[in-house]
Order: sequence, then C-alpha cells, then structure tokens
Amino acid sequence: MRHRGWSILYFLLLLNVINAKIPKEYEEVENQDNMLFTVTSPYMLAYTYQMKHAFMLGTHFPDGANKTLKNLDMVVADPIHGCEPLQNEIYVPTVILMERGECSFTEKALNGEKAGATVVMVTDSQNSEYNQRQYYVNMIPDDSLNRAEVPCVYIAPITGRYFRDHLEEGGSIRLDMPVEKNYAPWVHHQKKAPWEIWPEEEHFF
Repeated sequence: MRHRGWSILYFLLLLNVINAKIPKEYEEVENQDNMLFTVTSPYMLAYTYQMKHAFMLGTHFPDGANKTLKNLDMVVADPIHGCEPLQNEIYVPTVILMERGECSFTEKALNGEKAGATVVMVTDSQNSEYNQRQYYVNMIPDDSLNRAEVPCVYIAPITGRYFRDHLEEGGSIRLDMPVEKNYAPWVHHQKKAPWEIWPEEEHFF
C-alpha cells in the first residue's frame, strides 16, 4: 500500500511538471469561434473569411485600438510547404501562404518567421476539390514545443485554392486581419465569401 501511495504521488508530481512546462496558450479550445479577416483587393476576392488562430504555434494578434494588421500583402511560400528555409524576399508586412503537410506546423511557423513574415497562414488547397465540408485544423506544435514570434493561422482548403490560383497567375492580394464582423451593406469586402461554409453552418473539426 505504501509503494502504491508513492507511485500516485510521483505521478501527480510529474503532471505538475508537465503543466508547468506547457504554456496556458497551448490549451486551445476546439469550439472557440474562428477569427475573421478581409481581403481588400482584388475586388474578385474582396470578402470576409474565417481563420483558425493557432495560439500554440505563435503569438497573439495585437490588442486594443490597433489590433487589426492592415494592408498586408500575401505571397505563396517558396517552397510551398515551408519545410525548408524560404526563398521569399520580403520587404513589407506580409502574410506567407503555406501548404499543409511534409513537416510539422512548428517547422512551417519558424521558417515563415525567419523569412520575415508578419503572419504565417497554412491551408490544404491540394485537397480542396475532395472536401465538400470546409474544415479548420487546430495546428499543434511538435515535441520541441518551440513557437514563432508571429501569429499563425489556418484557412479553409477551398479559400486556399482561390488564393493560390490568383497568386500563381501573377496576381496580388492585400488583406486586413483580424477584423470584427461588420454587417454594413456598403462595405463590400465585409460580405462572407460565397464558397466558404462556416462552422455554425457545418461541422467543425
């Protein structure tokens, strides 16, 4: 009985050590509402979109009156999966769009940060045609528990496909993030993207 008591005590102490090591931000709530961002140009993509903010991988967005990062450029990561040092040359506040897969989300986030990204954005556009339901992934860190010093977000596969197609055809994208919901009818880019299915309408994974 005494040996069993010591085993239980040791197990509880181990749990306390683990909890102390992992920041509270890692306790991401799966049912948390997704955040919003808007594309302000080009006009054909100027809608409001949802994104899953990965608190576990990077920093929070700013608080207060200046919490929206405005006039961000978007570029496709080179290489696209972001699993190696990026070749992108970044001179202005920029969102780097990466594809899911081939390495951990942590590697993607750190490589995006080193390349000078303001925000690291991940999607699964390669599977957009095979997913009728638009899911949002909780991006979790690898065993290193390293984290980037920039915000990291995940967007729906179908939206990632639209963005990639436009950028790879030589177009440009400018966006603001995060934003609050705005139902004013004269703000055209605050309308929801017609191809997105939001969690309140479908299942959230």
